[in-house]
Amino acid sequence: MGGVAVTALAASFVVLGYGFVRTGLDGLNDASAGAARERSVDGTVLAKDKVSEPQGSHSKRIEVRFTTAAGTSYRFWEAGEADIGDTIRVRYEPGRPETATTHSVTSNRTGYGMLTLVGLALVILMPLLILRLGREGLRDIRRAVRLRSAVG
Repeated sequence: MGGVAVTALAASFVVLGYGFVRTGLDGLNDASAGAARERSVDGTVLAKDKVSEPQGSHSKRIEVRFTTAAGTSYRFWEAGEADIGDTIRVRYEPGRPETATTHSVTSNRTGYGMLTLVGLALVILMPLLILRLGREGLRDIRRAVRLRSAVG
């Protein structure tokens, strides 16, 4: 009975890994396509804030103002560590200033690449684990049959 539970758990990890791979590859494609369209301008940090997270942790965020090439000014909040008054690089898609971010394309690609690798590890390693456990289970069954035959 325990073997079935382990097999079901390993199979669910394979499905989860497949989801990670798909999400990671889609994210890598989106990051590359977005990088080709993005505009880059300087922004100014207007404010800092600390947000309480579950279990007593905190995350820092900053408010950034930037001006598009058309001369329109926008503000947004994002996770970050810059000081008030700092000038930082802002990237956004033309015609969609709500996509503004201070995070680099490289950091996005790194995150999606790691997600893809974790997914691949789950997809490859979990079936190997199932095979190994199955082989060990068969070996234990054969030993038990031999012992029973020797005793009887």
